[in-house]
Amino acid sequence: MLTRTDYMVIVLYLLLVAGLGVVAKRLIHGLEDYFAAGRRVPWWVAAISHHISGYSAFAFVGYAAVAYNVGFNVWTLFALPCFVAMSLGAFVWAPRWVRLKVLTPVEYLERRFNNLVRQLVAWSGILIKFMDEGLKLYSLALVVATCTGMPLEGTIIGCGVVAIVYLLFGGLWAEILTDFVQFVVQFLITLILVPAVLTAVGGWRNMWAQLPPSHFTLFSERFDLPYILVFLMVITLSYNGGTWGLAQRFYALGRPADAKKAALLSAALYLVYPLAIYTPVWASSLLLGPLPEAQREQAYILVAQKYLPTIAPGLLGLLVSAMFAATMSMIDSDLNALAAVFTKDIYQRTLNPRASEGHLFRVGLLATAIFGAVTVACGLATVRVEGAEKAFAAMVKWYAALLGPVAIPLLFGMLYRHTTWRGALAAWLGGFVTFVVSKYWLVGWAVRSFTGYPPSEELAWTLYTGAELLVTLGIFLLEGRLGRMTEQEETRVEALFAQLRER
Repeated sequence: MLTRTDYMVIVLYLLLVAGLGVVAKRLIHGLEDYFAAGRRVPWWVAAISHHISGYSAFAFVGYAAVAYNVGFNVWTLFALPCFVAMSLGAFVWAPRWVRLKVLTPVEYLERRFNNLVRQLVAWSGILIKFMDEGLKLYSLALVVATCTGMPLEGTIIGCGVVAIVYLLFGGLWAEILTDFVQFVVQFLITLILVPAVLTAVGGWRNMWAQLPPSHFTLFSERFDLPYILVFLMVITLSYNGGTWGLAQRFYALGRPADAKKAALLSAALYLVYPLAIYTPVWASSLLLGPLPEAQREQAYILVAQKYLPTIAPGLLGLLVSAMFAATMSMIDSDLNALAAVFTKDIYQRTLNPRASEGHLFRVGLLATAIFGAVTVACGLATVRVEGAEKAFAAMVKWYAALLGPVAIPLLFGMLYRHTTWRGALAAWLGGFVTFVVSKYWLVGWAVRSFTGYPPSEELAWTLYTGAELLVTLGIFLLEGRLGRMTEQEETRVEALFAQLRER
């Protein structure tokens, strides 16, 4: 449990974060500052913010149970796909986000297709994103509850309220500044905790020598190569802009070259830093003894509870503060993007086209508060999910599986100029239909027909998510070969692609 010194550190850290919020508020002079940080973010700050916003406390909770159960395979599952996805994105999507000069990720879809596609992607993306937001809030609350002994449900509500208030205060600037500070703190704690853990188990090699041989492999029976390839496709879509808050980190920059550098630095961090995150988890069974299933999501925190207080007082409080700030920033980033999409792409475009900027700003604040309340409700719902890997399981079953129909028209619309609005609509609809049919009937029937047994959860996910992605992308590309644009559409799309080719 936290000591008085830990609580003092948490209070001081929160005061620092509040101070950053005050600084951020002074930088907010309009919608572009609130939703895109005025496009003045330094590339290296954007890279760190993108990296931190890509996992937050979920990496220490959702992936921690997986790391405990399968060992090194979690690096192949999480870190390597993120590295590959962002290395590709540095040359494909990151510079294009800057050239679009948008305030929301889906804003350009009307120029590329039409308003119907823009509205469908906006509405469906908002609804899907709430699942992911609730998981992040649950992960943060589990960390805080484990260290303080507070009830989990009450902690979820408290953390959610703080995150909403902070976002209302400082917009995207507040998130980016907080990301940078908490990354520095988290990195320093890692430099302290990882050596202490490795010393306790006799070093890196000795740790793996004491664990089952199956724990030191690139692939496992659960997460084999086909699973990881499908997961790589999901990660590529998500981290390059399918998760709207991550797209913000790119179009908040001023130059395409800066976006490329930011994506490459984020990729490098994903390749290396997860090794430090999961070393305490891999060693936890040696240091704490076998953990029951219900505690495996808490493996990292339990190791930190044991070793950080022996190194220096207040370190555990600092860790809780850093995770709180990281997850708060990640949730705020997504809420900011959701509020931007609702304000610009839904409210202004369809409900009140003549709204002034001041009015839109107030609508954005109200949308932030409402979306935050829904996020809290989703976090409370996650508590009732069964299993030792509830956060990870809920993420892959729903958010990862449903991302394709929203993200493919969004990301490939800026790459492939031939698809018409009808192809984008058909891809969106075909993806969702494939998900429902495959998940609830086709995959189970096919596997039973060939093997006589029902599929494992991992095989089922690989098949229905892979099918959904292939169908969505296939329809999108095929319609581009068969469909024809009107002369007016050709002119509009060519102008957009000319903008995307600018240096």
